[in-house]
Formats: sequence, structure tokens, C-alpha cells
Amino acid sequence: MSILKYQIFGRDTVGVYLEVNNLYGLYPPTLLKSTLKEFKKVFSEPLFPLSINNSPLIGVYLSSNKNGIIVPHIVRDDELEKLKSYLKTIDESINIGILNSIDNAYGNLILCNDKGAIISSFLKDYRNKIEDILNVETIVYEFADLNLPGSISLANNKGCVVHPLSTDDDVEYIGSILKVNEIDVSTVNRGIPYISSGAVANDKSGIFGLACTGPEMMRLTNVLGL
Repeated sequence: MSILKYQIFGRDTVGVYLEVNNLYGLYPPTLLKSTLKEFKKVFSEPLFPLSINNSPLIGVYLSSNKNGIIVPHIVRDDELEKLKSYLKTIDESINIGILNSIDNAYGNLILCNDKGAIISSFLKDYRNKIEDILNVETIVYEFADLNLPGSISLANNKGCVVHPLSTDDDVEYIGSILKVNEIDVSTVNRGIPYISSGAVANDKSGIFGLACTGPEMMRLTNVLGL
């Protein structure tokens, strides 16, 4: 297991630029070679360069688990072909699903792991399709008075950290859907409640914004089992 505090493009919002699960990771093609070298020390899984409609914000646009990945319809044909070629080297059974939703920041709208998924009401008409792509129970649920479950949370198969305004009932319900042993509230980067903007993690490793404090790091790594 390995963790790293770092910046991408001089920013602590590492989560908006990366998409990582237990099989592979994706990063912007413009990532500095020195940064990529550090990330490869953290994740043993293969890492691949990808953009979405020429944007480096792949953590915002994509949502994935070991079974599938959800991609916005704005993806370019050449980008989609690259993604298909990458995933063939991992497991040809991985689903690639393209949604035509106007609200397409799926990293912000979907909270998932390999056991369950929670989606925003913005995607309620796509619930069945998301369930098929990710191959997990998928429910529409919003908490902390926000409609961005993916943005205000971060989960792996061990635990989940959620927005500090989440209620005890929220915490209990989210934990039951994702089937995790640990779940608790937290922030990143000195009090930011949009947790996935400042961190990425799978079951073994994680990268966190450089501004994350000691108490935040302790909470995050303990709950996620890193």
C-alpha cells in the first residue's frame, strides 16, 4: 500500500484530473513526466493517458469500477478508441457505456465502488443503464443538501468518506449501498468538503492534494483502509 500528497498542474485538486480503480488508472496526456513517474510509484495498476473532448478533467467526466466505465457523449472518436484499446489489455469484459445526459460530469454525479453505486437525481432516467454498465446495485440518493454524490464523497471497497454535513442516517444508508466496513465524514485540502476533487484512491493506494492536513490524512487513510 502506498499514499502520496501531490499537486497536478500546480493545483491541489488532484481528483479532477485522475480516474483510478482496482484495475487501471487514467491521467491527462499533458501530465508532466516527472509527475507520472511519482504516480507510478504509488499505483501498481497500469496507468494510461486519456482526455475527454480534449479536456484534462477526466476525474470530473468519468466514473468507473472494475466492471465498467461511464463516459460522456462529448468524447471524441479517437479518445474512445484509445480507451477501448487500453481496456482490452486489461479485461475485454469491461463495459464502456456512453450516456447522452446533458449533465455529463459523471465523476461528480456518481459515487461508486465494486459493490454499489449512488447517483444524482440528474441521472435518474439513466439509472438502469448505469446499473448495467457498472454491474452493481444503483440507487438515486442525495445528501448534505447537494445533488453531487460523486463530488462530495470518495469510496473504495473498504470505506467511504463523505461531506461533513451528511447526517447519521445518510452515513448509514450510503454504507449499506456501497457495502463498506468504514464510513465517516471528512474534508480535503484544509477544509474543502468536495472530497473527490482533492483525492483519488483504490483499495491499495491513494493520491491526495498537497494541502491536505495531518488530521485530514489520518481520517481519509483510516476510513479507506490505506
